[in-house]
Amino acid sequence: MPARPEPVVRRRPSAAGTFCPVPSWPLDRGWDRSGADVGVAGGHTARGEDDIMGSPLVGDPSTSPRHRRSRVILGGVIALALVVIITIGTFVFEWVVGANWQRPDFPSLAQQPDSSLQGTVAYFADQSRCVRVVAAAGQPEKEVLCVGDQVASKSGTPTKEMGPQLVWLPDGRLEVTMFRLAPADSPSTTTTELPLVAGWQKIIDVRTGQVQDVPAADVPAEPAQTPYPVVSPDGERVSAISESGQTEVQLDNGSGPRTLLSFPAAPSEANYQFGPAFWAPNWDWIAASDGRILIITTTAPSVTRVLRDDARSASLVSTPEFAITERNLLTPAG
Repeated sequence: MPARPEPVVRRRPSAAGTFCPVPSWPLDRGWDRSGADVGVAGGHTARGEDDIMGSPLVGDPSTSPRHRRSRVILGGVIALALVVIITIGTFVFEWVVGANWQRPDFPSLAQQPDSSLQGTVAYFADQSRCVRVVAAAGQPEKEVLCVGDQVASKSGTPTKEMGPQLVWLPDGRLEVTMFRLAPADSPSTTTTELPLVAGWQKIIDVRTGQVQDVPAADVPAEPAQTPYPVVSPDGERVSAISESGQTEVQLDNGSGPRTLLSFPAAPSEANYQFGPAFWAPNWDWIAASDGRILIITTTAPSVTRVLRDDARSASLVSTPEFAITERNLLTPAG
């Protein structure tokens, strides 16, 4: 066994003023009480107090793999719960906004007629399923034809009727055309998105109420592509715009657009559709549709009024659910 080194003797003052020897072992080697040199034989060096305090505690649960895994799982559950809460909250908010959104309110020409508005409008009333004509002034009006819920049969296969499409003829009579969905085993020849075949057609003299049946061979198999004027003879262009949170009808005469109608755009949940907007045939006012028939006068300031609120789109082509003639057909002929 190696000889134990002699300690270095330091002196410290005693209570009586004398010095007492205090042994101090070398710091570069470790010795146990038996005198073994653990610094050499054990491959260890002496550890100071700082080394002991800075080391992780043996058995600390916060550093165990199981504890770390539990924290990861808990964090994932919290994140998922937040996503679910945000999603549900967004859905509820959008539903509430859509359920409480209302169409813009405009004065009614039915309640307050305006005799300065010239022309006659034909439209299909949704609930009664009848074709009606009304003066652009708001009154008078009359019912000219009811189509009912008719279902025809072709080769034993029921086919649903679609329409009607309303077109004013040059002589002032009203053309009412109904189409049918083509059966699955019967290819259609129409160019519209719907597979249509010819239904029936009637021509009505709205003054007398006389109804003429068109022969089946002369009934068209697809809707007429009726143009609706957006540019007046003076070059004034009307347009309907719905973007950036606003719905607008504008009139542009070449010097810059002028806004005739503007209101906040509807939320998507409200299923609100606006347009198109176009000139009446007499160029005195502009027609538009949002499920109602709207009449917009272009005076400054412009005025928007509801002609009728029971109109419905025929869902045949991207055209309005009504037709306009410049004639005043419901007033006595002069």
